[in-house]
Amino acid sequence: KMAVIIMEMAGQEYNKYFYPTFSGVAQSYNYYPVSYMQREEGIAFTALGLGRTIVEGAKSLRFSPKYPNILPQFYSIKSTITNSQNTFYALNLKNGENPLRDGEKSNLEKLHLEDAEEHRSLKFTGSVICEEDDIIRDSLKKKGKRIITFSQVLKYNSFPLAKILQDILDFGKTAMGCPVEIEFAVNMYNSSLVQDEFCLLQIKP
Repeated sequence: KMAVIIMEMAGQEYNKYFYPTFSGVAQSYNYYPVSYMQREEGIAFTALGLGRTIVEGAKSLRFSPKYPNILPQFYSIKSTITNSQNTFYALNLKNGENPLRDGEKSNLEKLHLEDAEEHRSLKFTGSVICEEDDIIRDSLKKKGKRIITFSQVLKYNSFPLAKILQDILDFGKTAMGCPVEIEFAVNMYNSSLVQDEFCLLQIKP
């Protein structure tokens, strides 16, 4: 026997595309702790757009929910450019046609950070390596190379991602009696009239 689960896709519409502000995976056991992190404190991977970026092992941001400002992959400007995500996945809505008729692979498109900036979704996760002084600025108002740092979320707490992940990992570990892995997506909105949302997509041992 086989069960079939139909889930609502998390995200929002940007012109002819649909994707969440960012997606991620979190695990309650960190196999590769650095600095003063502990293995039992967990680890998370997050990326702009759909979670396929993480599933495929492409560039994403790795951080500990307990220490969200420790980002060893960004130890220098050069390493930041090397390790920063520069493409993301979005669902092409096919101008109102059935976007799933030909399967997921033929309808997901790989977009660039320029597209996210045009959609006004990059401002929640992006920063700039300023061309004037080669310093990372946590604003898109400066000219320079766009990078994904999640500084608005992890440094300035515009969305309480780290706290939510800590709580869910703790609850999940208690409920299942073992370390867990979760998949999630987050929608952040440009309108103050709409509340940002955290979507728990999956939890498993």
